[in-house]
This record gives sequence, structure tokens and C-alpha cells, in this order.
Amino acid sequence: MSNSPTYHNPIENLGRTAARFSKQLMVKHVRIPGVRILVRHERCNGCGSCVRKGFCRVGAISVVDRKAKVDERACRGCTRCTHLCPKDALALEVRPPAPVRLALKRLDQELTGVLGERR
Repeated sequence: MSNSPTYHNPIENLGRTAARFSKQLMVKHVRIPGVRILVRHERCNGCGSCVRKGFCRVGAISVVDRKAKVDERACRGCTRCTHLCPKDALALEVRPPAPVRLALKRLDQELTGVLGERR
């Protein structure tokens, strides 16, 4: 007897399989915009746990000159590594994507103009 659940409804089974498959695809192929992983060099001791223990599911972390290095082109921004590093040497940096930054800049200019006119 198998430990996996049995789904008698084929639509439910298909939905669950698709959800698992889409999650796996997303982790490997979808980049979270505005998210970047930084290495805190003062905390990183080059132990290599991040590489050996598979913290990164896309292999974006390596150890170079006894310090962790994140390949920003390969990194998907899932933040898994930031929670697993024993030295807390991997940190999350969140920056809004360029269109959001531009919209915020325009809003700031508009508000400055409106508030400046009231004085």
C-alpha cells in the first residue's frame, strides 16, 4: 500500500499535480522582480553549507575565495538561502522594479508641486 493519497476525482488529481508542477517550474524559471540576495562578507566564513546542503535550488550560490557568491543572473530571488545560512550571511535586498520607482518619483514630484503651491 502506498503512502501517497488516492484521489478518486480525476479533475482533483490533475489540479493537484498541476499545482506541484507549476510550483517546481516557478522556483526554477520565474524571477521575483526587485529582489536581490546580498552576501554579508563580514559574516560569511566560507563554510560552503550554502552549496553543499543545496540551499539554492537553481545553483546560483558558489564559494569563491572562501566567501559565498550569488550569481544574480541565475538567482530567482526565492529567499530560501537567507533563512538557511547558519551564519546569517545571506541577506535580502528589496528594491521596487524600475516602473514602480518611476511612478513613485513622479508621485513625489506631483506632491511636492501641490504642497509647494499651498504655502
